[in-house]
Amino acid sequence: MKCLKTLVLVSFVSLLAACAVSVTAHEEEGDISRVFGGIDIHKGAKVGDLSSVNGGVDIGSNAVVGDVSTVNGGIDIGSQVQIKSAETVNGGIEARQDLAVKGDLSTVNGGIELSSDSLIGGSIETVNGDIDLSGVTISRNIETVNGDVSLLNSTQLKGDLIISKNSGWFSSVTKNKIVITIDENSSVDGTIHLYQKVILKIAKNAKVNEIEYHYERE
Repeated sequence: MKCLKTLVLVSFVSLLAACAVSVTAHEEEGDISRVFGGIDIHKGAKVGDLSSVNGGVDIGSNAVVGDVSTVNGGIDIGSQVQIKSAETVNGGIEARQDLAVKGDLSTVNGGIELSSDSLIGGSIETVNGDIDLSGVTISRNIETVNGDVSLLNSTQLKGDLIISKNSGWFSSVTKNKIVITIDENSSVDGTIHLYQKVILKIAKNAKVNEIEYHYERE
């Protein structure tokens, strides 16, 4: 009997994990929160805040959404989407063109990849994840600890680019240096702050203001 109850419980949890909340374009809902399972927002839908613990969040094109957060799952965003902010712990954030974000985008273990004509009203931050931006405008800062940063195709960073010091358990382990790539059509209006050694691949004609080295250079 005990084994049967355990089996039923496992099956029930698995069923919950497999079922995602789905909102179509003809529906308007408030906040949506999930523990098991993802959240699927269809094209053109308007909703409030989205929160998931064990599951990803998929947002269709032309949707309007509040704050988006997940713990174990990625955030996938279609084109011409408006959101307030997005954050995830174990998962990346990927968006197609014309994304409009009022606040910040952040991840802990996951990258952030954004496409052309996107506007970020706040900052972009990762701990262990690359930041790949193509044709994006960022109103505040970009910050990472262990991720490569690529600013391509007329990406404009109005604030600072910060490579923070790795002070975690694995900071003393030999690893590849972070690579910062800025092409000739992109710009950093603020200061590039380097708290650890990196590889700089900055095009000759890139518009970069100042680079500050916050470590002892050889």
